[in-house]
Amino acid sequence: MAYRLSQKKKSLLIAIHVIALAAWIGGTLGMLLLGIYLYSAENAAQLTYTLASMEIIDENLLKYPALMTLLTGILLSLWTQWGLVKHYWVFVKLGLTMITILIGIFFLNKWTASLADWVEDLGFASLQDGGFHSTWLNMVTTSSFNLFCLLFMVFITYYKPFGKIKKRRAANTSNKLGS
Repeated sequence: MAYRLSQKKKSLLIAIHVIALAAWIGGTLGMLLLGIYLYSAENAAQLTYTLASMEIIDENLLKYPALMTLLTGILLSLWTQWGLVKHYWVFVKLGLTMITILIGIFFLNKWTASLADWVEDLGFASLQDGGFHSTWLNMVTTSSFNLFCLLFMVFITYYKPFGKIKKRRAANTSNKLGS
């Protein structure tokens, strides 16, 4: 029989999960808003300061809360009746969580650092650079996508759509193959 959490432990784990998710959503929203503001900066100092703020948010309000959300989500699904692959909504949340984390690691983090390099090299003139603009637009668009995914995951947590994942029975499969 699988391990099941007591009600107090389950409540504590849910609270940690929700706090981590709230921090992750807040960090994502902060990055998006600073990213939008970045393009309306009036001088190089504002560009530098905004990008430095974005890097602090990335390090503290995206990475750790995202990993904590993933970890607590997996533990909650394994240690409660929901299971990791019993219900589509849990499986969808796991997939979207992994996608948003990987997007952050492989794209958003690098784009933020790249924009900071442009500002360091070109200063305020980086706003006129086509590569800067393209990277900025990718960052804002992808941050918007990540925010949408996070909010969608909150929605499906409460509505639990899509039903259960149906298991195929080996007996049914072998009977059909023998006929």
